[in-house]
Amino acid sequence: MSNAARQLSDTLRAPLPDAFDQLTDTDLAELDRHLQATMARRRETLDAAIGSSLDFVPRLMRPAIKKALGL
Repeated sequence: MSNAARQLSDTLRAPLPDAFDQLTDTDLAELDRHLQATMARRRETLDAAIGSSLDFVPRLMRPAIKKALGL
């Protein structure tokens, strides 16, 4: 398994399907880059959604809600 394949597998947290053996290291690295960028955008969007949803929670309850959510 190449370094690019190992990195993509680590990013996915799963073994790569057999068909991925046909891809070049450049293709695998590009897939990994796109996947990491997408995951970062998803994380930012989720953080923003959680932050804006806390605007509906009374201020005195926010610390308890954050603790319950693990924030």
